[in-house]
Amino acid sequence: MRKTDSKAKRSILTVFVVVVIVAIVLLYCIGPMAYVFADTRNGVDMWASGAAIYIDESNSFVWDYNGEKQYDVDSLTILLTCLIAAEQLNMDDAVTVSPSAINSDDISSWLKEGEETTVDALMHLALMRANNAAARQLAILTAESEEDFVKLMNERALEIGCTKAEFYDATGHRTGANKASAKDMCLIVEAALNNETVGGILGEKSYQMDATNMNEAKKLTTSNRLMKGGSYTNYEGKTINVDVDPDCYAGLQSKRTTERTVAFAATRINGISVIAVTLNDYDGYDFDDLGKLFKHAGNMVQPYKALEKDTMFEQKAKVKNGAVTKVSGMAGDDGYVNLLEGASASLILVEPEYFEDLTAPVAKGDVIGEAVIYLADVPVTTVDIVAAESVKEGWIFSRIGIPNIVALIIMIVLGVILIAVIVLGSIVRTKKARARAKRQARIKEIALKQLEQEQSARERDWPY
Repeated sequence: MRKTDSKAKRSILTVFVVVVIVAIVLLYCIGPMAYVFADTRNGVDMWASGAAIYIDESNSFVWDYNGEKQYDVDSLTILLTCLIAAEQLNMDDAVTVSPSAINSDDISSWLKEGEETTVDALMHLALMRANNAAARQLAILTAESEEDFVKLMNERALEIGCTKAEFYDATGHRTGANKASAKDMCLIVEAALNNETVGGILGEKSYQMDATNMNEAKKLTTSNRLMKGGSYTNYEGKTINVDVDPDCYAGLQSKRTTERTVAFAATRINGISVIAVTLNDYDGYDFDDLGKLFKHAGNMVQPYKALEKDTMFEQKAKVKNGAVTKVSGMAGDDGYVNLLEGASASLILVEPEYFEDLTAPVAKGDVIGEAVIYLADVPVTTVDIVAAESVKEGWIFSRIGIPNIVALIIMIVLGVILIAVIVLGSIVRTKKARARAKRQARIKEIALKQLEQEQSARERDWPY
């Protein structure tokens, strides 16, 4: 009886182990279908394994899920590559595509060895279509080799504030090589958007590439589905519809495999710039997740107008070589900060900072500095300060810091002094002439008297 019970127990245990193993295998095999069972992650129903929401104005993260966990960042790597390239290269420079920039594993490279193009075209191709060959060529142009460029990438990532970022190539092409957290990528996105060249390209919906010696003219369109909207077919063959977000001004998406994606998008919520990043997401659901993150951010973003457009600043800007030495400044736009719940507006401070090399002529409306908005002594955003009036180029005296009005007064004073000196000199000369004439008349008078006396003496001594 005991043997029978023992066999039964072993059979049950065997069945249980087999069921567990089969369940594990099935779960592993149907992993790509996990989107069907999307989790509510920190209040957001989404599929991405790692994500974060960042507020540009307050330099703060308002939400994250596995925000500090490392993931493969794939072609989001290109954001850092293009940022460094934009800081060091001239966009108008001509480029001949190097053999080392072309990799046979690249998908739809669009570039060919020996093709003659420009840095600007490479930038657009890399940022709008996450093109690896274009990014690799930019890296080679910047540092002569991709290996040397990677050193710059890791140094720049540290400067930006990334703590979990590790870069081993300039494109993210090597599976799993480049890793970073969602929070790291938010900081890289912020730095990229704040660069005039990179930020401008990321905000373009389309770009016309000129014909080259090896390719016909091509039209690029952004990979940011929140900007271009429409429908597309995902890796399952399912049609996905994406609505255009009118406030979305930048974004990029790339796929590691047939299903896994990384993406970012930036939008404005009540004047506040919000950046969202998703890592290890599913194709077709990444921008849906980003949209959900923006909606969630809307519940946490509490914009406070810290500075109103056209507000005049008490402190004025110094102007070199101008008709006047100072010009009044005013806010060129409204300035918002994200005032978190419980925070007091008394923590907000606005300080004007003017350009030190401001030189006349200055036109009304020209940007002459920026107003830095602080929240609890931490700078969170800036607003352009524009000239409230025009300043013409000053006279020659302005070169030594003397404005026209002061120069005019000085010239009047000097003129008065000169006239006074001339008049005084004339008076002095007249007095001297009169005195000289008097002396001469006196001398003549004395001489005549002496002659008369001598004549009288001769007459007295005459004997006859």
